[in-house]
Amino acid sequence: MQKIIFISFVSLILSVFNNTKAQQFIMNSQYMINAFAINPAAAGTKTYAPLVLDVRRQWTGIREAPVGQHLSYHTSLTEQIGVGGYLYNDVAGPSRRTGLMLAFSSQIKLSTGQYLSLGLGGSMTQYVFDRDKLVTEEAYDPTVANYATNLLVPDLNAGLKLYGENYHLGWSMFNLIQSRSDLFDIMTPVTNNLQRTMYFTGSYIVPLTSNDMFFLEPSAVIRMMFNAPMTFDLNLRLLHESGFWFGASYRYRDAIALMVGFSTNKLGISYSYDINTSALRSYNSGSHEVTLTYKAKNRKGNKSFNGGKYKVINCPSF
Repeated sequence: MQKIIFISFVSLILSVFNNTKAQQFIMNSQYMINAFAINPAAAGTKTYAPLVLDVRRQWTGIREAPVGQHLSYHTSLTEQIGVGGYLYNDVAGPSRRTGLMLAFSSQIKLSTGQYLSLGLGGSMTQYVFDRDKLVTEEAYDPTVANYATNLLVPDLNAGLKLYGENYHLGWSMFNLIQSRSDLFDIMTPVTNNLQRTMYFTGSYIVPLTSNDMFFLEPSAVIRMMFNAPMTFDLNLRLLHESGFWFGASYRYRDAIALMVGFSTNKLGISYSYDINTSALRSYNSGSHEVTLTYKAKNRKGNKSFNGGKYKVINCPSF
């Protein structure tokens, strides 16, 4: 069964690479630490209740480069029902995106140790454009003064997660409503919709030694928007039973990320450093991201995953 799942995962990745296009919704390097950020179906699928804080500063050295702060928490209400919340604040130059997502999930047991989680989330996002940060060719440009606004936008997202003790496959879609977001409304007939964004994710844990001291975790994230080029990450982590791990990630035509972390039964910390491979590499000194995790008790969660031989991660990180 595990071999079939692994082959299916590889086939899915290759097929998507060959015939799709995409762009990410939020830029992060450590998706493997917190799947809930990109998939509402991840709510309640851990044996613990993770409280995760993620802080990212992108393209250091470039003025007004993107920065982001994200805080999330999810847990189980019963063995089949999960809930969670996700606060986010992303700033890039004069624009800011701040909001809250609440999610609900339901887990279906397919067989011993195999589950399918269905998730649905609702979000409310404030998009703000700070006109004071704009430098225009014409001083006091009336277009900026009169039409640069802020907007509160509701939306929906959904996801699926198929997982076991040592594997995971996921799909999610954001901006299901495709709300109109005319932050730059200049009295033209152009309609600017928030484009739907899809994520495909997968991971698999492989024991490297017979005494279960070292594990290898290959994983991937594919981001798709229908009006933009596809992008994807290929990740690889080496984990030790003590909780230490390090890894690397390749983001298609954009960056290589180096990652390191440490995790205990209660706490986790990780750091990543992105080295640009695109044309931007001459203008910045890389991106930094820090993730802190507190693992609270999840008394109502699924008890099928008791750690088993996978002492570091009792189910894949995504």
